[in-house]
Amino acid sequence: MVTIMMVETYVVKAEKIAEFTPALNEFLKYKEKSPSLFKGLKSWKLYRQDYGGISGLYFEMWEFNSLADLEKITTRIFRDKMMRRISQGFHQLIEPATYSVNIWSPVA
Repeated sequence: MVTIMMVETYVVKAEKIAEFTPALNEFLKYKEKSPSLFKGLKSWKLYRQDYGGISGLYFEMWEFNSLADLEKITTRIFRDKMMRRISQGFHQLIEPATYSVNIWSPVA
């Protein structure tokens, strides 16, 4: 089965780095406590670039079975009141000019 990746990239504001880990932990706990909300999400991973390119760039990777699943599941997730609050708080921590969302599909 072909999978689709939604990849978000961003840099945390220097003055907000101390707030990032608690915010991330809040998301992870909520994700764990709300399996029905995230049903259909194949995987979620977060990486930080430490060397090369933009140092400190985060890559957040959301894996879905299809583009239709991506649309359906992310709509469900971000309609949730708590996830909207988490997302709004998260966006206060990042440099807006560094934020991007991309959709990747496998080639080979």
